[in-house]
Order: sequence, then structure tokens, then C-alpha cells
Amino acid sequence: MRAELLQEQRLKLALTKELAQAIELLQYSALELRSILYEQSLENPFLEIKEGKPIRPPKRTMGKQARDWMENISKPSDTLATHLAAQLHTMSLPSRTRKVLDYLIASLDEDGYLRIDMGDTAAFLAISEAELEDAVLLLQSLEPAGVGARSLQECLLLQLKRLPVRNELAEKVIAEHFPAFVEKTWKALAKQLGIDVYDLQQIWDFIRTLEPRPGSYYTAADPQFIIPDIIVERCGEDVSVWLNNEFLPEVRWNYAYEKKMEIHCDEQAEIFIKEKYRQFTWLTKSLEHRKQTLLAVAKEVMERQKQCLTAGLAALKPLTMREVAEVLDIHESTVSRAVKNKYVQMPFGTVELRRFFASSLSSMSEEEASAAKTKALITHLIEAENKHNPLSDQAIASLLGETYGIAISRRTVAKYREQMHIPSSAKRKRY
Repeated sequence: MRAELLQEQRLKLALTKELAQAIELLQYSALELRSILYEQSLENPFLEIKEGKPIRPPKRTMGKQARDWMENISKPSDTLATHLAAQLHTMSLPSRTRKVLDYLIASLDEDGYLRIDMGDTAAFLAISEAELEDAVLLLQSLEPAGVGARSLQECLLLQLKRLPVRNELAEKVIAEHFPAFVEKTWKALAKQLGIDVYDLQQIWDFIRTLEPRPGSYYTAADPQFIIPDIIVERCGEDVSVWLNNEFLPEVRWNYAYEKKMEIHCDEQAEIFIKEKYRQFTWLTKSLEHRKQTLLAVAKEVMERQKQCLTAGLAALKPLTMREVAEVLDIHESTVSRAVKNKYVQMPFGTVELRRFFASSLSSMSEEEASAAKTKALITHLIEAENKHNPLSDQAIASLLGETYGIAISRRTVAKYREQMHIPSSAKRKRY
């Protein structure tokens, strides 16, 4: 063996800055891409952003008297902290107690719960736990009812105690038998309390009218508007798919500014202009590549899921990104980036593009059933069931096989039911 110095040629794909930019732009939504373009215009003085046609709502034909009443509703400007502080101003409290209450109010989460360790908090504030407990009780006496609770059980109990007409049985069930009540082991609980199961059902229905998140009214987030990247319409038997480019501004090269620069241009300025023009050309190429890729993927997906235009997502067919990638002769990861954070405006509403990819289940019929369609059928069966004798997971699996020809196990039904946050048959039962 000996060391030698050899020279050879190899072809390999290098991830350049421009290629990374093209990959990155592909996965941005229209809203994100808009922000990126404006950031690029700040870095490149020759990059000119021209706004497209503004998206305006359809003209209203109603008169002044028939304006939408929703437009006159303003969101609450008061926060939970300021609302509670305003109530404290009406009380004459010692400064020490007031400071403790200010700390407790600042410790509330967005739901209005007080999730603190009483021992550690008392040590931090240099007060006794009994004094801290008195301050917590004072906080819980404020509006809204249930604020300052340390658990859901305490929150419900605080609201029950505020009722004009007290329900002693409901208070006893929540205070002493909350786990058994929530788990719906009602037969044993009814026997223990010496009441009928129907009475527990009445308490359950009443408890559901209470507010489990007393601070939610004051922490309402601003609505997040979704700008669809793709618009789909049905034209007879065909599907029309196009990109929503109205929201994206047009990117141009500012030739007027370039001419002004060339008047007093030196070697460094020429290098600077060439570099910025190279960045501009790559940006425009990346944007064009994004448009072509996204439109090609959307057209292929909509062609495969054409039946969703009339029947909704319940008619989804099994479709994977690998299948779309093979048809378009691109990599599967490219499809994944193209559908990431993208939304489609369908005739029945705006949905995420990724939702049109559905895994398949074995079916007794010629056509395979998608997981999304199976979930829709499970939801339909549960909504139509007898609430006094709800369907078990095994019964749902049997009905899917007998009625719709979908071979599915009880365990898969339970998994789909949990994903849709539907409780088990025991917890759905009404007495």
C-alpha cells in the first residue's frame, strides 16, 4: 500500500443558495410568500413590488337598513386581568392582600385557572399558606364564576355554588364523586347515593351548560383569515383548477433605478448590480417553478378526487403522495412541500390540500375505501345510533362490513373514534 494523489471528475448535485431558495419558496403558503417577497425587496434595492388587484368582497345589494348586524359587533377590549383588577378597586383591601391578589391574577392562565403550587407561592410571597388560601378564596369570589379554580372539578363547583337556586345533589356529586361521575360508572354511583340513574343523567345535562373555561371570553384570539392558494370549480364534467395569484404582488426589476446607478457607476457598483440581478432572476425562476409545480400537483389531485366536488370529503378515494409524484415525474418530497400549508377553495368550502391524500383500507368491493371516508361513515353511524343503546366499536365494525363493504377491525374503529374525539359507547349512553 502507498499514498497517491489522483485527479478524477465526478458529477454530483450541490445544494446551492439559489436551489435552497427554490425549495424553500415551494413550501410557503400565499400569505407567507407575500411576506417573504417584501423582505426580499428590502434587501434588494432593484426589486420592485407591485400590488395585484385587491381582493374585495362581493358588492352588497341590501340597503342601509339591512346591513349585516355582525359588522357592528366589536371584540371585547377588556382582558381577564383588567376585568378582575377593576373589581378589586371597589373593595377596601389591605395593601399586603392587594399585592398577593395582583400576583394571583397575573398567574392565571388564558382559561382563568390558577395552576400554581401553593407551598412554593406562599414561600415566594413570604406569607403563610393559610393567608394565601384566603386570597385565593377572595379571587374565586370575583366574576366570572369559576375564575381562580385550580381544577375543572373546583371550577364547576364554584359555578354551582353561585346559582340562584342551589342544586345540592349536583354539588355533592361534583364535590365527592367527580371521578366516578366523569367516567360514567353511574349504576354503581346511583346505588351508592340511593338515587336513580336518570337523576345522574339530568345532572350531567345540567353540568354541560356550565362554562369549563371561565376566562375564554376575555382571551378570544383575533380571527386568522386563510387565503386559498388554489381555486377549484366544476365546469360540467370537467374540473377547473387555477392558482389564486391576485393576493401575490408582482415582482419586477427597477430599470429606472439601475440607470441612475449606472451614471455614477464604478467597478464595485457594477459587481453589486450584477449580484442583485442574479438574485432577482433566481427569485423569479423560483416563483415560476413554484406556480408550475403547485398547479400540476393540484390538477392531478383534483382529477383523482373529482367526486369530492359534489359529495365533499366523505367521498375521498385512497391517494398517496408517491402516486402523484410518479405521474408528474417528480420526487415525493417535492409533492410534500407543494401541499404543505396550502389551502383549496372548493364549492363546499376551503380545506387544506393535504387532506385530499388519504390512506386506504381493505374493502370487499372493487373500489378501496379511504380512511377519511371511513371516519365519515363512523361519525354518521354514531349520530344515527340509539343513544339509550349506543353502538360498540365491534358493532360499528360489523355495520361497516355489512352495509358498506369495508373490512375494518374493532381496534381500528376505536383508533379512528379517538382521533375524532368521540367518546366510547359507555360514555355516549343516555339513561
